Amino acid sequence: MIDKVKARVKDMIPEGAAVVAAVSGGSDSMALLSILNEIKDEFGFSLCAAHVNHCLRGDAADGDENFVREKCAAMGVKLYVKRADVASLAAEQGMGLEECGRNVRYEFFNSLGDNIIIATAHNLSDRVETFFFNFARGSVLRGLCSIPEIRGNIVRPIIDCTKDEIFEYCVKNGIEYVTDATNDDVVYTRNRIRHNVVKEFRHINPSFEKSAGRCISAINEDEAFLLSLAYETVEKAKCEGGYSASLLGLSAMPVKKRALINIIESCKGVTPEYKFIDKICVLLKNGGSIQINGGVTVRVRRGVLDFPSACEEIPETELCERLDFGSAVITAEIINREEINNLQNISKSVLEYYIDCDKIHGRAVVRSRIDGDFIALASRKCTKTLKKLFNELAIPPEKRNGVAVFADDDGVFLVEGAGISQSVTVDKNTKKVMIIRIERRDV
Repeated sequence: MIDKVKARVKDMIPEGAAVVAAVSGGSDSMALLSILNEIKDEFGFSLCAAHVNHCLRGDAADGDENFVREKCAAMGVKLYVKRADVASLAAEQGMGLEECGRNVRYEFFNSLGDNIIIATAHNLSDRVETFFFNFARGSVLRGLCSIPEIRGNIVRPIIDCTKDEIFEYCVKNGIEYVTDATNDDVVYTRNRIRHNVVKEFRHINPSFEKSAGRCISAINEDEAFLLSLAYETVEKAKCEGGYSASLLGLSAMPVKKRALINIIESCKGVTPEYKFIDKICVLLKNGGSIQINGGVTVRVRRGVLDFPSACEEIPETELCERLDFGSAVITAEIINREEINNLQNISKSVLEYYIDCDKIHGRAVVRSRIDGDFIALASRKCTKTLKKLFNELAIPPEKRNGVAVFADDDGVFLVEGAGISQSVTVDKNTKKVMIIRIERRDV
């Protein structure tokens, strides 16, 4: 096992590096710490250890912390410890325990120095379990690559070693470790994979994990090749204002999808959900825009793929004679009913709406849309939510906050570009008419 680790360390850890070993106290991390401590002088790197107590298992977690303290002291390895109430943090931040715990750990590890290398104890068995976990979720090739050998400043020196090899190494070398009782609980998906799925494959092939490791390595090679083609495509597609939709569209589908993911990740810092990728591929051909996860709008216009900035939500303003609303100027004029026939339209670029003043109830305001808004349009004789109305009017998601919405105490009575509500229409009994004019300066 130590030879496998040395072969990996040679490519993972440069001479003179400062290495932080992530140590939980389990067999994997204790074996890793022991080997790194043994070979650090040979490979010329410095070593310290880091342990995070997630405060999730009470006395058991405290026992693990004390165990790690003892063993590191005995080895002469400097140890850094962080205690974090992960359950409370996860609740505050609205995320799962696993995700929150991971964020806490790596934030702590990276805080221990500049340009450090973090060595974790992920092994071949972990890699196989992750492969099955992602496979069961319908992952694409990227997910089937499982745990990478290196990710940024994180390295996995025992990635080629199975759990059995690690246990054997610990026994032969008298390495003590703690055991997490939850590792046997098949309520957890990964444990179910370990104890049931992998066990069944071992009946077919006793060396299954090593065989699966070769398969995963081959998948990683294929993914790396496709990514290299995608990166080339992205570079070629760069143009003024964004990326050439036609050039992206001509690439082979596996390259095209990876190129789109790379573009969105690099430009917007968001990994698009897979369901949106096929829709963006259609945009490359037909044009248009969609909003994907993270509130990101992806648009193809005039042959260019870009990411238009969404209009910011405009706060509520009381309707008055004249006001600015984003790029629009809104005016409100009140006249007598009989004067309507004498009016002339100011300009085709100005929208005019005639409203019965007496049918406005309470305070009249202008604002951006709010979730749950609806209007009973006089022109359509039906009630629609603004979300559905905007979809029908093909208003791009990034433009919707900029549409002027007029409301009183009873609700929305006018939507720019759509019309007025049945509730405020001018009729034979109307005495005072409010004329609302909306002029867009960017038209």
